Amino acid sequence: MGAVALSQSDETILGALQKDLRLPSKSQVIHRALEVLRSAVERERLSREIRTSVQKCRRADAAEHESLAGAANYRITGE
Repeated sequence: MGAVALSQSDETILGALQKDLRLPSKSQVIHRALEVLRSAVERERLSREIRTSVQKCRRADAAEHESLAGAANYRITGE
């Protein structure tokens, strides 16, 4: 297992988290933090994918609306 160098302030934060979370070791605090970070990254990735999909659908709907509006205008006015 590799060691990680931490600043004194990070070491203090790690100790405080260990106490607050009632975990027996600092390595478990780091493991828990990595799980939370991985979950947050996955949520952000899914959110980006959903936004991209919604934008594509919005553009397709706008194009379809425009073509239908043009056809409706032609039908009404004959132009």
